[in-house]
Amino acid sequence: MITIPFHHIVNLWEEAKTKATSINQSVLISYTKKVEQLDPLQFFQRSERYFPGQRFFWSNPDHSHMMVGAGVTAEFTADGEEDRYQNIEKQWKRFIQKAVCKSDAQTVGPVIYGGFSFDPKKEKTLLWNQFSDALFILPTFMLTKIENNTYITINYLSDCDEATLKGLVNMEEELLNGSSIQHEGTTSIVKCLEMDPVEWKESISKVTKRITEGQMDKVVLARELRVLFQDKVNVTSVLHNLLEEQANSYLFTIERGTDCFLGATPEQLVKKQGEKVQSMCLAGSIARGATMEEDDQFGKALLTDEKNMHEHDLVVQMIRASLEKVCEQVRTPSEPNLYKMKHIQHLHTPVMAHAKNDNSITALVKLLHPTPALGGFPQEISLETIREVERLDRGWYAGPIGWMDWKEDGEFIVAIRSGLLQGREASLFAGCGIVGDSDPESEYHETQIKFRPMLSALGGNLTQ
Repeated sequence: MITIPFHHIVNLWEEAKTKATSINQSVLISYTKKVEQLDPLQFFQRSERYFPGQRFFWSNPDHSHMMVGAGVTAEFTADGEEDRYQNIEKQWKRFIQKAVCKSDAQTVGPVIYGGFSFDPKKEKTLLWNQFSDALFILPTFMLTKIENNTYITINYLSDCDEATLKGLVNMEEELLNGSSIQHEGTTSIVKCLEMDPVEWKESISKVTKRITEGQMDKVVLARELRVLFQDKVNVTSVLHNLLEEQANSYLFTIERGTDCFLGATPEQLVKKQGEKVQSMCLAGSIARGATMEEDDQFGKALLTDEKNMHEHDLVVQMIRASLEKVCEQVRTPSEPNLYKMKHIQHLHTPVMAHAKNDNSITALVKLLHPTPALGGFPQEISLETIREVERLDRGWYAGPIGWMDWKEDGEFIVAIRSGLLQGREASLFAGCGIVGDSDPESEYHETQIKFRPMLSALGGNLTQ
């Protein structure tokens, strides 16, 4: 039985009320306690009872760092073309400066989660109306698993009353000690609808012509697959399948009311921990083989393929050049290696660096997004081309998704291999890098492969 000492909660509340009175505004209280080990997915599932449409899930590829958020204590948003990165950072900094915090661990405390849309200049559609251009949430409860240690954080405001506090503690103990819940199976897929495949192939031909004319080096074009289900999709079941099937992936889930954006992405954008900065270059892809021998052949072919190596090198050059502006000792291997997923393998180059100045994680995200792996190169003309020829409203697809702590450290990934769940429907997204000699049919086939992780987790395939 995991219990939360109520007197600690009340003592912090009393301290925060005094502080709030002196500055004449509400103050955050954040209390973190180490608890017995608990399955994060169980916590996520139990949270639905109290916080439907207000949950978050995060896991790094080896599951050594997992977080589950539930409820909303504070929300930070920014829309439009203004500096949304700095806007969010300023809001969070002002909010957290006044906080009263107590934690059993120096590395665990108040954390906000959320993300940024791919392109705030792109015309919006109703598909993404629940997601702002920038949106971050401070959850009421956050379960954090780091290696073999598990922590629970409760975030509340000084203007609540004692009865509310007692209710929060009771709720927290139920979330931590509730009975195990069996995972439901995924609902049946009724139909998969490819959105404008012919027009999408034609757009590739338009772009390759511009590239061969020297207007740009690369453009990434994405498309949508609409999936219809027999019943409403169970988010926990899909997340369970992704955990089982997608090794070497970051897993993320963000609920907004009746909508849920989730995925299993191999691609880290940037991580900052003190002075340590880490990124990765992931571009150039080929399918996995049916046998070990065929898989090895495919991998060797990818490592020697001129088109894919060129595409990958553009990403390496851009990320190195960007980080060298604010970091020192930027290090990359001389050659890429293979990053193997269940359905696909990629060219991969890790990047390590040391931050020179006091740059926040959001400042690094602004510097890197979008990389040539998601937008193209050069950046501005490739984005203009995407706005012109791509009918899809990407929304948060291919955008930076992640978290930031009270020290402005954190980690962001690129939201690919993802889908937007809306009741009995889901919109899945996949893209590929277009260069001068790209073939529309080959690129179309590549996106088919990239749809597979989410389709498999949803219980279907492209023959439906």
